[in-house]
Amino acid sequence: MPAIGIDSFIATLGTGTILLGINQWYSGGMQVLAPLPQSFLDLSAVIYGIPLPAVYVLIISVVMWLVFEYLPVGRFIYVLGVSPRAAQLNGISERRYITGALVASGVLSSWAGIVLQSQLQVGQSTVGQEYLLPAFTAVLLGATAIKPGRVNVWGTIVAVLVLAVTVAGLNQLGAPYFVEALFNGATLVIAVGLAVTASRRQTIAGSTADAALRGQSVHTPQPLPSDADGQPSE
Repeated sequence: MPAIGIDSFIATLGTGTILLGINQWYSGGMQVLAPLPQSFLDLSAVIYGIPLPAVYVLIISVVMWLVFEYLPVGRFIYVLGVSPRAAQLNGISERRYITGALVASGVLSSWAGIVLQSQLQVGQSTVGQEYLLPAFTAVLLGATAIKPGRVNVWGTIVAVLVLAVTVAGLNQLGAPYFVEALFNGATLVIAVGLAVTASRRQTIAGSTADAALRGQSVHTPQPLPSDADGQPSE
């Protein structure tokens, strides 16, 4: 909520917790079982051996990649994330683009919840909480891949695959139930450290390159003016 000065992360976490409490109060903490229409179940169907949720992820990833890499709105959001003051000085509306990004994030999260319920075929208020920490971990870990120091779509996809394969492997190896929580927490701390380090290195490299260019422009020798005969004049 940039308009009233509340950090977006805190506002989202608080609002989500309030809605979770209302949901649990309304449902009594019980699972909701009801006949579901086939059209709803088909949202998570498997076609030609390919699960539809994987197709959704691919389509959304391509669209987000195009937006962030090739459209002005994506570049504006990157600038706002790196330096809101610089974005303001360049005439980028913080309220407009941050609000749009939050709305788009909410729509995508809602769609993910609908597809998840289609897979589970049951309504339960607590479903989805276990995905919160891995989601943050994947984004931060993705900032160390593909484009180090910068959050990017394909890096996030690679991080999600790494986390999913690792957790599945731990479960298949018969690891205790608490190992997954330990793994996710440790990975989050490591991902934050790596992302900060990569961003710092990128900033230092950019500052060094700028300083070198400025020094070159200052110390580049200028040719002496020549007279009519083409000889350098004193």
